[in-house]
This record gives sequence, structure tokens and C-alpha cells, in this order.
Amino acid sequence: IEWATRASTAQFEAWIDQYLRRVFALMDNLSSSQDTSNNTNSSADMKLVLMASYSIELVLKQCGSRYYPMISRLITQFVTSITSLSAVEGMHKVVNAFVSALPELAHASLLSLCCERIVEEIDNGVGLTPSLSRFTRTHSETTLIWFATMLLALVECSDGQHLLKYKSQIVHAMKLLSGTCMSRHVYNIGGQMLNCVMLTLTSTTPCHTRSVPDSVWNDTEFRDNHFRHWGKHPNVADDSFSLEWHTPSMQEIEFAQELMREMVEPRIGELAAFIDSADKRELSNTENVELNRLVWVLRCGVRGLGHLVPPPGTTIAADDLTDALVGGDDANGMPPRYRLDRQVPGGYVFTDADSSEYGEVMDIRKRAGLATAQALQCVVGRGDGNVENIKALILLGESVVCYYAVDRPQFTSKRRAWNYGIEGFAMDNTICEMPRIYASRRAQLTQVSRLFHNTRFMPASELFSDISAQIAHLCLSAYSEVRSYAVSALDNIMAVVPQIKYPLIPMFVAELDARDESNPEKMMGALRMLDSLPIRRACLRDWRFFPAMVLALCRAQHEDKPQVKTMIRNTAVTQVVYVVAPVEPVPPGPLLEQMVNALDGANTDVSVAVAKSRETCAQRYRYAASEYTRLVNELVGILRDAGTTWRFAAIAGYYLDQLTSVRTAPEEQLVGTLAEYLTSDLMLFRESAALNLAQAIGMIKKRSKLSNPNIAAAQRRQQLDMRDGRALGAPHAYADLCERALDGDTEAVQTPLVDNPACGWLVWPKTAKVYAAAPTGDALAFDSIEEASRPAYNAVRSVLFADGKWAEIARLFSVESTRPSEEEIFGGTRAGLFSQVFSLFGPPLLERAWTAIEGLARENERVGAQRAAAEMIGGLLRGTKHWAQSGLDAMWTQLIPLLDTVFARLAPDTLRFWQAALQYAFARRDPRRYLPLIRLIVYGRPFDPQAEAPFAEAAKLDILRALFGAWDWRIASAVVASRPRFLDALAHPYKQVRDAAAIAMYTLSSAEFSVSYARVDEAVDDLARYGPLGRDFSQWAGSSRTQALISEMTQRVQAWKAEVVPLTVGPTNFSRGSKTLLSFFFVGFRFGPRRLTLDHAPNILQLLSELQEHHDDDELCRLASSNLEFLSQVLYTANLSEIVGARLLALLDSSMWHVVNKALPLLCTLTFANRFTLSREIRARILDTTSLFLEHDQIEVRQAASSSLTNMVKCASSNVIFDINTRFSAKLQRRLPRVRYGRTPKDPHAYSKLVLTRHAGVLGLSCLVLAFPYTIPEWMPNVLVQLAECIDDPNPIQSTVQRTFAEFRRTHMDTWHEDRKRFSTSQLDILTDMLVSPCYYA
Repeated sequence: IEWATRASTAQFEAWIDQYLRRVFALMDNLSSSQDTSNNTNSSADMKLVLMASYSIELVLKQCGSRYYPMISRLITQFVTSITSLSAVEGMHKVVNAFVSALPELAHASLLSLCCERIVEEIDNGVGLTPSLSRFTRTHSETTLIWFATMLLALVECSDGQHLLKYKSQIVHAMKLLSGTCMSRHVYNIGGQMLNCVMLTLTSTTPCHTRSVPDSVWNDTEFRDNHFRHWGKHPNVADDSFSLEWHTPSMQEIEFAQELMREMVEPRIGELAAFIDSADKRELSNTENVELNRLVWVLRCGVRGLGHLVPPPGTTIAADDLTDALVGGDDANGMPPRYRLDRQVPGGYVFTDADSSEYGEVMDIRKRAGLATAQALQCVVGRGDGNVENIKALILLGESVVCYYAVDRPQFTSKRRAWNYGIEGFAMDNTICEMPRIYASRRAQLTQVSRLFHNTRFMPASELFSDISAQIAHLCLSAYSEVRSYAVSALDNIMAVVPQIKYPLIPMFVAELDARDESNPEKMMGALRMLDSLPIRRACLRDWRFFPAMVLALCRAQHEDKPQVKTMIRNTAVTQVVYVVAPVEPVPPGPLLEQMVNALDGANTDVSVAVAKSRETCAQRYRYAASEYTRLVNELVGILRDAGTTWRFAAIAGYYLDQLTSVRTAPEEQLVGTLAEYLTSDLMLFRESAALNLAQAIGMIKKRSKLSNPNIAAAQRRQQLDMRDGRALGAPHAYADLCERALDGDTEAVQTPLVDNPACGWLVWPKTAKVYAAAPTGDALAFDSIEEASRPAYNAVRSVLFADGKWAEIARLFSVESTRPSEEEIFGGTRAGLFSQVFSLFGPPLLERAWTAIEGLARENERVGAQRAAAEMIGGLLRGTKHWAQSGLDAMWTQLIPLLDTVFARLAPDTLRFWQAALQYAFARRDPRRYLPLIRLIVYGRPFDPQAEAPFAEAAKLDILRALFGAWDWRIASAVVASRPRFLDALAHPYKQVRDAAAIAMYTLSSAEFSVSYARVDEAVDDLARYGPLGRDFSQWAGSSRTQALISEMTQRVQAWKAEVVPLTVGPTNFSRGSKTLLSFFFVGFRFGPRRLTLDHAPNILQLLSELQEHHDDDELCRLASSNLEFLSQVLYTANLSEIVGARLLALLDSSMWHVVNKALPLLCTLTFANRFTLSREIRARILDTTSLFLEHDQIEVRQAASSSLTNMVKCASSNVIFDINTRFSAKLQRRLPRVRYGRTPKDPHAYSKLVLTRHAGVLGLSCLVLAFPYTIPEWMPNVLVQLAECIDDPNPIQSTVQRTFAEFRRTHMDTWHEDRKRFSTSQLDILTDMLVSPCYYA
């Protein structure tokens, strides 16, 4: 291993040289587009540049000093020889990586050179032409921008000590770039350079982030044996980790102070003087450029002061913080509380507030803030101006307020990068091993987090509030670019200084108020701010602002401008998902009371503080509840207002959807309005009303149950002890209860109802939630309504019981949409509404609605009417959960004849509605609730395979499937007892009936399975017998009835096969029966929840193989092929996989080559899918058998065998590969006799046999080559040489060799420079002739 490691790194210097040259070529070939308006960070070029620069940094950090001259020479040569604007961003990243890895070498190589070239270009007049353009650059500035960007990358190092040596050159270059040049691109770079230099000089950052500490790196023994340490990362807690930090020295601090006094402080006075002189006049182009440069340089200088002093603000004591949160005028809208209530050390240069240095820096920041506020006020007051200057002032204001060494975007970016990169390393309380570079970045993120945390304690001073207010006004600017900059800046400010947002919220809300003339630009700015995270959170949690914001959104005037419409809707939709109604404070539990009493004994102030907190919470709740009531009434008023457009009504509906709560009684006006809107002419209003009214009624029901436990609906619910054998008869016999109830067994009917479909399938619990059987009499389920909800109850009742209301509901709910009839769907929301109303108001409401329901159901020609009738009846059936027996009897008396008529007249367009209605009604309900309906489906409308109405019979089966889908094992015995004639449809002449019968038979057979252990301990003991993984319930052979059913179907198909007369034209009983049988298996394989057909799969393999050759019947071929494909892909048990493998091998004995050709890929797939369950013997047999078919007479079979063998070799052992190589190499030992062109061989039979043998050998060796597409095993060179020697053989040998070498060339092209080393010189000569195309001039 040591020798191999040394050998692989012998050419490391040459590799570095090649790698850097490739990176430089990449930079030189980047896109020549100079349109910087595009988001280059998301482009493929920029992603490639980032990856290249990151890898360069990692590589160069690990290079020893012997490589420094070469690295310096290559980078310096490229920087000085290429000045392409298309590569400037990429080379900035590369040089920055160079500086991060080797700062001293980078500065010595490039810094003086860049400064000299910058001075030379500016002395020649470059960059002195005034220009504010961000997107275009003059060609004459190319060299200046190139070297200025390289210099910017050089000063972005982590250790400011390296810059002191070049102090005069850096200062001179910065003054020229930021003070002399008038081109925006140039002075922007100068300002960034000022910012970077000041931050580098004053920051505290980790340094020397090689893989090992410097003490180890400089050790001679380590350098001689460094390869032994590759891939080993030191533990962070180990003393040898020794991560070093750079802290500013006195020389660095003095350098930073000089820059502050010479380049930052003078700009403040210049800006103030400029604003005073330009207050009343329009600026020229040159003055605009001067102002932009002044503002930009001042912004960069202010940002450079971030590490000098901490943000303003004092540490907040815990008691003071608590008082501030629970008391005061703004107690209802408190700002969010942070995890730490104090500032933490952040490595600031000056921390003594009484020192002169501290005061000097704070004074400069204050004067910069005052000048910024004055400039912003001037811009806002004038209402116009240069857009670029306005944006620059916005950025300056943001930096003055919230930038102290880091801002929110920078912190978020670093945190996201860290979270993405740390996924590959294990970090817990005991082990923390990672590369030192990642540890340094974690330390850097920790430092940045501390700096950002400290910014959150700044007070909302008058200066900060003034600047924020001016930026807020610019959020409403007529210029979209200004709005974007202002919204982003204010968003960042509010995240750092939360108190600033509260005075601004009313201003943005006011812009949305209804007025005769609205300004869409201002509205867009206000909407963007209301959708920002700080304001959104404040409004959603503060009921002082939330109602005003909601009402403003619902009443906003937007002059039909599409962009404003979209923004209003998006803002509402974004907020509405977080809306919650006020929640009444919950009294503390006894444990908390004990804790308070215990603490009160030690400190008497605890009980006082707790009482004060409780009173504050109660006060907040009372205020929020009153505002909640007012808001709901206002939203209802908006809905009632005839002048409200449907868009605003929809928004109001969105909020009402979320404001409903079981903890708050529904409002009478709201519920009454929703009930009235059920008959609105607009579908959107009807849908919203249906959803909200269903929620409101559910709220009334729940509150009534909670307030009165003796209500009839609550009395029927019980917790039943299932350990009592008499609870449900016998738990194991529960599956037969429905069958017994259908037969009239009174005990089965009166047994408690279990609605949970999963309860009892595997094991019966100790206790289960059940419902008593329907009581006698006609009492309503909700005979007592909570007093607070009674007004809302009466409001709904008065609307729904009004004359003609249900006729109107039926008319409007049956209106067909504009979509095609086949796209009409069953509405679960509408069905939910009907379920709630019939559950609450009971049989009296059904008497009012029955005429309308019956009328819709009998309109069998109209799709909309059938859909609406299905929704109403589905909701009705589900809503009868708590009805008394007399009401149920009256309902069934009317409903059963109606459903009998409806089911008899079903059409293809309406069948799906009634299936969905039954599925909705039956879901999570005991089947004994619907005994009359089950009798109608199972006995009243039995399946008749002899009927001549195929759709009607198929519809019966589809309706029957709704029972299986909902009740599964609880209904299976009842259906089996009805003796359905499914088998008689095995050869039905209509495909629709056959398919429905196959699905019904499989679904019924699958539903018969249930375990139903009586107790958990019994289940555990039984499942333990199946091994550590328990019992696999997904594979089940089926009951005796199922096995007899499958056997009967197979026997009938075989009998019909014997009756087939050759050359019969048209479908036969055999073809139709086969399709039904295959559909049965296909449903089980693909869609069945329990694959009870797997154990029967081997018995039909031969039949499937024969059926897929019936090419005159496409459907039969497709079904047979699909079943065979699945049978080869499924994961079998060990025993079953052996049987299936043997049966598939038996198919290869067929005399029909088509069968063999299709069976070979199935064997390959089976081997892959079950390679861990198949025995070694059967796998060897499959491999040998596949190899034999390489000599088959049919070329198609040989090709299929070759493809299968290639895939098998991929997971074969080295011994198997050696045997295959030996076997097929032997077939190439005998060469073909020479035969002249156009002549016949002396022995044609022997010649053809030899061609077949050699082709088999070529195919076998080709399988070995193609099985390793990206590697060169040691045996492959000889195999390729043997194949090359067969290139002159006749086809198909020659074409096989050509395809093999073409594929080899394609897969090894990228690594050929390494792969060719595995071949000898003579082998390479032979391969060159095969792989290189001949040239005419060769």
C-alpha cells in the first residue's frame, strides 16, 4: 500500500501544473457576455467557477514550499497575460483562493504588480469619464478593471498583518480608484477595496487551516511520511487540533484608524455639503456621478467600521426584560424574545465606551447617519431624482442602521453553506472528527453568529427611526427598482431592530384602504412590505394590526391591474395559512401550582409575578377576542356587500376559513351569511360557503358535546373492554357479524359498532372506541345546543328550513361546470357539508330536503344532477351516524327504492359519482350501519353474467367493489354467503364485464384474510414463530375458497384450450377466459394490497409463455408479457424463488425460439432481483444455461443470451469470470479456413458450425468486456486482443467485434490516458488499429 501510494503521487507537481492550466483555460473560455443584469450566480458558468476556486484553495493549502515558485509563476503569468472582462469574475475567485491558501506568496507575486498597473492606467486617463451605467463597460477600462479586481481579491485575506508591508501602495491605489475615477465600475471596486481592507485589519478570524497544525506541518518527519495521514481527521477536542486565530495587532488598528480618518470621515462632510447645495436644483450628469461615488464610498467605509465597536445598546437584565414584555402600552404586540438576553463578546477592537477611540468611531457613525437621513429626506421630499443615487442612498441607510461586521444576508448565506457542507461529518457529544478547514469554517460561523446576535439589541433610536421612515416612504416609490431596494433594505433593518416596524405598519396598511383613486405602484410596495417576514409575523401575532391588515387586503382598490391583483391574492394566501383565532388562556395544572407555591416560599415575589402574568394574558385575550368578533363581522359585511367583487369576497372567505375555532363560539351573522351564500350565483362563493359552513356546524356540534356530556350523540360513544369475550360475541368471529346481521340475527345487529376499520384486523386491543346501536324512538342526536352557539344554530336552521331553499340548493349545486363531463368529480367538500347539516338537524331536515334530493336523483340524463344527488346522498348516509332508529327506518324506506332506480339507470358518465358517494359514506363506518343498502347491493341487484346488458352488469360489480374497498375483511363473508356468480363471467363476451369480474374476484379473495388475534400476547407469541422479522402479511396463499377459485379458473382455461379448433377466426372461450385469468393475476401483482397470487405464479408460467405467442390477439399478448415481467421482478421467498427459477429454466426447453428469446431476459431479471435468495446451484445453472444459448442457431436468441450474460457477469465472482474467459477463449482457438471471395467452402456444414462456435466465443468475451465499462481488469487486455484477431471473420462475427470496440471506446474515452497504461506496447498497437479511424492520407 505504501509503495502504491508513493507511486501514485510521484507526478504531483505535474498534476498541479496541468490542473492550474486547465482552470485558466476554463476562465479564458467563459461566456463573453458582459450583461451583468443577469443572475450569473445561478448560471452554469458561475457554479463551475465556484467549484474550481474552492478546489484550488484546498489543493494549494496542502502544497509544500517546493511547489510555491511554480504556482506563483503560473498564476502571475495568466493574470498579466489575460485581461478579459468575461473572465474577470472567475479569476477574482481563483486569485481569492490563492490568497486564502498562500497569502504571503500571493501578495509578493501580484500585489505590487496590480498597484503599478492601476496607477499606470489612471495616469493615462482611463476611468475618468463620468458614467453611472451598471451594465456596459468601455473597452478602454478593461485592463484597469481587471487589475483592480485582482487587487480587490488580494486584500480579501484573513490576516491583515500581510497588508502592512504594502500599506502605501494599497492606500494610493484606493485613493485613485475611489477618489479620482468617475466610472462607476471602477470606483465601486475602490469602495469595496476600502471595505475589505478595513475589515481585514480589524477582524478576528481563524487562520492556517491546513489539514494539520503548523507545528505538525513544519515537522520533517511528517513531511516525509505525509501520505500515511491521508484521510485521517483530528478530533476537535484533541489538543493537537490547535486552531489558531488572527487578532488585530496595534499596527493593523492604527492602519484602520488612518483609513477611517482619511477616507471615511471627510466623505461625511462632503455628502452633507453636497445635499445642502443641491437641495433646490436639478443635478447634472457629472454631479450625479459625484454624488453616487460619494455615497458608495461612504457606505463601504461605514461597513468597514463594523469590527471597531460593538452595536449600541446595553445588556438587558432578566427582570427588566420580563417587565417590558408583560407590561406597558405595547404589551399586546411585544417583539419576539431571543434565546440570550444580552450581548456576547465578539472580538471588537474598542469595547470601552469611555475611551476616546470608541467615542471617535461612534461619532463618525452618528454623523454618517445624520447625513444619510438628511439625504434621504431630501430625496423623498423632492419626489424625483436619479434612480441609481436613490438606490445608493437606500443601501447607505441600511448599512448605517444594521451593519456591524455582518448583516442578515451574509449570516444567512454562511449558515446555509455550513448546513449544506456538514452533512458528511458525524458530530455528537463524544465524537467530532472533521477536516480542519471545516472546523475553521465552523469557528468562523460561530464568530459571525455572535456578531449578528449582538446587532439584535440595538434600540430604536430617533436616528434609526428617521432613516427607516424615509426608506419606508421609498418602498412606495413609482420606480420598481427603488421599491425593490427599499423593501429589501427595510426588511433587513426590521430583522435587526424589530421595534422599528410597529410605527410603519399603519402607513403600509393605509395605502391599501379603499379610495377613489389608488396608486398601483404604492400599493405594490405596500403589499411587498406586508408580505415581508418581520411585518407578517408582527401582524399575525398582534391583534392591534392584524384586523386592519386583513380588512385592507379585502377592500384594496387596484384599478384592474393584473400585477396588483396577483400580489393581493398571493399576500393573502401566504398569510392565511398562519391565521388562528384567539385562544383563551388555560389555567395552570396542579403540578405548576405546586411549583409556584414552592418557589413562593423562598421568594415572595414569585406569586406576585405569576399573578401579574396571568392578568396580562387575560387582558390580551379579552382584547384579541373583541377584535376577533369585530373582524369576523366586518368580513361578513364584505361578503354581504353587493358591491364586493368576487376576488375580494374570495379573500374574505380565505380568512374566515381559518378564523373558525372550536374554542370560540361561531358568530350568528357569519353562520347565517354562509348559509345564505349556499345559493349564491357565483360558484366560488358557494364552494367557500360550503366549506366554512361545514366547519361552523362541526364547531357547534363539538362545543355542544363538550358543554353537555349527557347529550344523545355523546351518550352512544363508549370505551368497550375487549377482554370480555361477550363484548363482540367472540373477537375472532367479528368478521361474521355483518353476515349474521344480514340474516336477521338480532344479537349481531345490537352488538356495539366499531367504526375503526383497522381495529381487530391484526389484534384486538384491550379497549376499543365503539358506538351503541341506534336507540329506539325519534329523539334528535343533538337535542341540546350550547348556549353560546344557539344563536348561530338558529341562524342556520332558519335558512335551511326555509321554503324553497333546498330546491334552490339542488338547482345551483347541480349546475355543470365548464369542464367536460368526463372531468366532473365528486365534491368531498359539498358532501361534507350535507353530512354535517343532516347530522345536526336530523330527520326533520331530510323531510324538507327529500323532494329536492329525489328530483336530482331521478334526472339520470343530466351529469350535474347525478353528481349533486350523489353528494347529497353520500353526505346523508354519513350524517346518520347518531340518528335514532325511527329516523333511520324512515330514511331507508324512502332511500332504498330510489337507489334501486338510480343504480338501474347508471351511465358511464355517472357511475363514478355513485362509487365515490358510497366510498365517502362507508369510510370509517361499521358496515352494520348500512344493512338495508348492503342487502340492495348484494341481494337486491345480484350479478347476472347471462344478462345482455354488459355495462349494467359491470356497474353492479363496480358498486360491489365499493363495499370491499371500505370494509375489506368485515364484509367478505357476507358477500361470499350470497354466492356471487363471478366464475360464470370467466369467458364473458364483453371485456368490460370480464375485467370487472376479475377485479371483483381478486378484491373479494384478498378481503377474506384477517388475523384477528384475541390478545396482544397471543399475537406476539404467534409472530415469534416466523423469525425475527415476524410474519409477512403481504404474501398469502389465500383461503381454501380462493385456492379453489384459482384452480377452477385455471382448469376451465385449460379445458377451453383443448377445445380450440385450429385456424379458428375470432375470439374463443379460451382467449376470453385467458384474459380474465391474466387480469386476475395482473391485479394481484400490480395493485393488490396482499399478493395472494404469488404462490400460484409458478403454476401459470407455462401458460403465460404460450399465451404471449398469440400474436393475433394484442391484448392477450400484452397481459401475458406484463405478468411474466412482474413475475421475474418480484422478490420471492427462498423456496419460491427456487421453484420460479426452475420453471423459467424449463421454458428454455421449448422448440420455439420466440419463447426462448423472451425467457432469457426474464431469467436475468430474476437472478438480479433474488440474488440473495437463490441458491448457488440454481444461479450457476442459470449462468451455464444462458451461456449455452450463445451457440443457438437463431441470431436473435444469441443476442438475447449475450445481453443477459453481460448483466449476470456484473455481479459474478472472479472465479466465475475466469471460467467464462477460459471457456470462450477456447472456442476461438480453431481458426476459420480461408475461403476466396465468391467461392463455397469445401464442407459448408462444418464451416457454418465453426462460424457459429467462433461467434459464440466472440459473444462470450464481448460480455466480459461490456460488463466492465469503466475499469480495466487485468484479464481485459488479452481478451481485447483476442477479439481484435477476429475482425476479419465474416458476419455476424465481424459486426459483433466492431460493436464491442465501439462501446469500449465510448466508455473509456475520458480515462484513456490512464487506462492505456494497463496495456503493453504490442497490445496498444493492435488496439490503435481497432479504435482509431483510418485516414485517407495515412
